[in-house]
Amino acid sequence: MPDTQLAPTVIDGRVSIARLHGEACFDCGAVNKTLRAAGHVVLRDSSRVWQIVTCGCRAKDSPP
Repeated sequence: MPDTQLAPTVIDGRVSIARLHGEACFDCGAVNKTLRAAGHVVLRDSSRVWQIVTCGCRAKDSPP
């Protein structure tokens, strides 16, 4: 199976640098929870790709 990577999500607006550096959950900003890789984002009008992390808060908010 070929190694395919998804294109990064394009983000509009301002984002905390801690969230972009993977020091805080990208969704809720938590820093004191276990964080895991959540993909990549790029800010609109930029070419820098950021690897982001999550604490899993979005999965809890999603309907089953």
